[in-house]
Amino acid sequence: MPGLLLHYGATMMCAHPPGNVTIPAPSQQRVLVGSLPVATASDTFLVAGCSFPATSLGAPPCTSVTWLQTAGRVFVQGVPVLLQPTPAPSLAPALGVGTPPPNPPMVMALQYRVSGM
Repeated sequence: MPGLLLHYGATMMCAHPPGNVTIPAPSQQRVLVGSLPVATASDTFLVAGCSFPATSLGAPPCTSVTWLQTAGRVFVQGVPVLLQPTPAPSLAPALGVGTPPPNPPMVMALQYRVSGM
């Protein structure tokens, strides 16, 4: 399924605002989109400020995000790039880790020029 390439500067939130999702350090610096590194499957996404109550059902708040939708044809140094489906999100391109049930993060802003499959 085609989608827009996710990059290091994309603005994301977990499913429980105001949890900010960030990539602390991109795993690659060679392939850029709009002067920012493209996100790959080897990148780690961390969540800070998740408002999910830790007492609800005994589950902890979101701590990280696992991205499920990777490109099948676009690779950076042998690792698939991450895609955000367009125009409307498909079935969970990514899942927050730590919440019951896992919820997809919300991508608020990303580049709109480069897409992949």
